[in-house]
Amino acid sequence: MELENKLKGIIFGLFGSIIASLATSLSVSLLISDHWTILLSGLIVGVSSSFANSFGPLVSSAQMLNQRRYSTKDFEQSIASSMLTFIIISLPLVPYALIGNLDLSRIISITTGLVLLFIFGVHRAQLEYDGSPLKYGLSISIFGAMIVSLCYYLVYYFK
Repeated sequence: MELENKLKGIIFGLFGSIIASLATSLSVSLLISDHWTILLSGLIVGVSSSFANSFGPLVSSAQMLNQRRYSTKDFEQSIASSMLTFIIISLPLVPYALIGNLDLSRIISITTGLVLLFIFGVHRAQLEYDGSPLKYGLSISIFGAMIVSLCYYLVYYFK
């Protein structure tokens, strides 16, 4: 049961991390055509988000219990969660490093990110909801597409 709750939390944190990383890299790609700058901007947002998702609950639960000591197991789980989140967030950003065409990199990056959102949405629905996992995964993907599109058009409009 404890593992299931941790998985729910990790997956929920991944939703925000993937969306933030995609929105940042796509928005930066409008302003700068340097592939490595785009990749690094998405990774920086992804790393900070994964750090917050992994270590934030550990610190807040310790503060609620008025303790300053953390078990080695808690620390190891936070490190593992942070590393896995970083790897998952890196997947949609890989096209910026491997493909020279910026438009094609954007398309592949967005597609990869939306597929990841769908997969994790289906998995979270299987853990938590009684409804259709496919509908939940699709709704998470649509929500992610809306947020990324909003960020893209805001940067496009104000640049």
